[in-house]
Amino acid sequence: MTLHKNRNGKALVTTGFLLLFLLPVAAQTMEDTTLHKVTVRSENTKYIKTDNVIALRQIAMPTAVIDGKTIAMMGSRRLDEVMREQTGLAVVSDLGAGNRSVGLQMQGFSSEYIMVLIDGQPLAGRNSGNLDLSRISISNIDRIEIIKGASSSLYGSDALGGVVNIITRQFSDHAQVRVGSQYGTYRTWNNTLEGESPLFKNKGAVFFSGNFYRTDGFNVNPYLEKGSQTAPPYSSPSLWLRGRYQLTPQKTLHISARYSGRSSEMTRDYGVMPFLDVLHETDFNGMVALSNRLNNNTRIIGRYYLTRYTSKQHIKLLNGSHNTQTDEFQEYVHRVEWQAARDVWDNRLGLIGGAGGEYMALNSRTSGASGHMYNYYVYAQANYKPLANLEMIAGGRYDGNNLYGGKANPSVGVNYSPLRWLTLRAALGMGYKSPDYKQLYQVFTNITRGYTVVGANVFSESVKELQAVGIVQQLWPIAATVKPLEAETSVSYNTGFTIKPASCIDVNLNLFYNRINNLINYQQVGIKTNGAELYTYVNVANAYTKGLETGVTLRPAKGLTITAGYQLLYAKDPGVIDSIKNGHTRYATVRSSPNIRASTIADYFGLPNRSRHMANVQVFYEIQPWGLNCSVRANYRGKYGFLDTDNNGFIDPYDVFVNGYVLLNASLQKRLLHDKVTLQFSIDNIANYTDYLMPAQPGRIIMAGLIWKCFEQDKK
Repeated sequence: MTLHKNRNGKALVTTGFLLLFLLPVAAQTMEDTTLHKVTVRSENTKYIKTDNVIALRQIAMPTAVIDGKTIAMMGSRRLDEVMREQTGLAVVSDLGAGNRSVGLQMQGFSSEYIMVLIDGQPLAGRNSGNLDLSRISISNIDRIEIIKGASSSLYGSDALGGVVNIITRQFSDHAQVRVGSQYGTYRTWNNTLEGESPLFKNKGAVFFSGNFYRTDGFNVNPYLEKGSQTAPPYSSPSLWLRGRYQLTPQKTLHISARYSGRSSEMTRDYGVMPFLDVLHETDFNGMVALSNRLNNNTRIIGRYYLTRYTSKQHIKLLNGSHNTQTDEFQEYVHRVEWQAARDVWDNRLGLIGGAGGEYMALNSRTSGASGHMYNYYVYAQANYKPLANLEMIAGGRYDGNNLYGGKANPSVGVNYSPLRWLTLRAALGMGYKSPDYKQLYQVFTNITRGYTVVGANVFSESVKELQAVGIVQQLWPIAATVKPLEAETSVSYNTGFTIKPASCIDVNLNLFYNRINNLINYQQVGIKTNGAELYTYVNVANAYTKGLETGVTLRPAKGLTITAGYQLLYAKDPGVIDSIKNGHTRYATVRSSPNIRASTIADYFGLPNRSRHMANVQVFYEIQPWGLNCSVRANYRGKYGFLDTDNNGFIDPYDVFVNGYVLLNASLQKRLLHDKVTLQFSIDNIANYTDYLMPAQPGRIIMAGLIWKCFEQDKK
């Protein structure tokens, strides 16, 4: 393991720290600066963060907000259920993790390029790049902020494709306690206890939320034997605690802590080698922050953040054999950060800056997967409004890594409203991401399926050891090209407009183009003597995603909101296209069974797991006099490539596809007893659509429950 020194990077970090404290910087900065963004609902609300100076309206890239009221009207219980209904977002299963992990795609970027945050701090514990959204309860969520496109300049190197920031409740003007319980299909229980209260004559506040979720799991694969499941039964407790206290008129202390766990156990039987798969996970996040308001225009925040994720998976064959596999994994992240912001020139110029570092450690029983690395960074951004209808954004970030050195990533954007009802926007951002330890050093064998994954940086010596013990039957020519991985970089372009011809109509359109260099790809490079695959990781020269998103929001009557969205996506590897043109051996043919013919560019469908077309329609209706809320939603996802069956290196028309489908959902809430009690009823997947190629998509789920405000003080 080599430490790459970068003197220029360290000098830039030192300069950044000096600038951070020489620039008196900001509290309410951009919170008062109006940027016109693509929002889902509540677009006029000022989303203030008390422990973070980065506001959504400072972002150059397209953004969206899902507020707490919308989430409640959807009747959702876990984060993945909310995200799968949003325009341009796709939730995908990780088959290698036993179908437990469901990750998120955005603008064609896969899950490993999407940063998921809680109150601005990153979560840990990814499986094959997927951060499992289903392990996050939606209780205590005030809103979800979504940023589409490269956002590394403010959020860090993992945000090449976008950011999902979950904001928990931060303000309370009266004390209340809420108890909720839902029960339904698959013996699913969802129980929640939430509360909040101001303290010390409104100098402080405390918020808490506890949730317990359990389900029996389900099976959507007809090829599995009776009693087997594609999604396991599991139970998941979680606890959130957040508080703040105003030490002085200028200084406020913030603390937060979150714990969640999940235990699952499932049996799988294809009639050949039944096995038991048991997994236990824990996830802890904690933060302490001190906010210092120097004056009306200036705030500085210092904060420390810790996250710890652990998992223990045990697989046991059920045919009497003692052959088992145990995989234990722990991941720690320690982060220290300083932020500052300031508004000057009568709030026409907003400045924001920050600097920090993080230490990441991984411990695993898996060969080669343990180690540590650290990152350091500095960033700055300016939002300038030379005219009331024109805003220009320019920023940059330098990320450094002890293994891969560092790189500067700029971002620029502009928002211009030539007419009262028209806003034009454009943004450019760059991103940088270093490989993780598993991609570099892991040597892992899945006992139930027999395949082996070898990290790229230990590939040569590890494969020689496997050959020496007679495990490798054949290495393909591509194995000779495997070399140590390089860091990935990206550039993201977004441009579009928003039209508001009337107060009840919003129309938006966004065109995007993203290009990734040195894309890290999961690649088969040989066959083992047991017939299973031998995999490693390689850098692909480049890949791109491009397309458009459009949406319309209508409010034709009081309490009625109708939204519709559509995404067109092309996601391809130009290297494959060039190789087909040049007749490269690997990409030269397609198997149109039973014949084999020469491949053409038209045969190349694109990167796997990406749908060309996605759309949704949502209707929300609130009848205040009746205390009634209801919603009906439809989500369409077009067909997408699933498996390259002829191993010619790309998805062609004769490979395996997941067919296009529509999911219909509905929910109803009725308030009773002066809003003290709310009855809930929801139906997800009304048409009961399933596909064995989508093992984490359940059939029809019917849930019913209630929320009881068992204690509520009058507002002051």
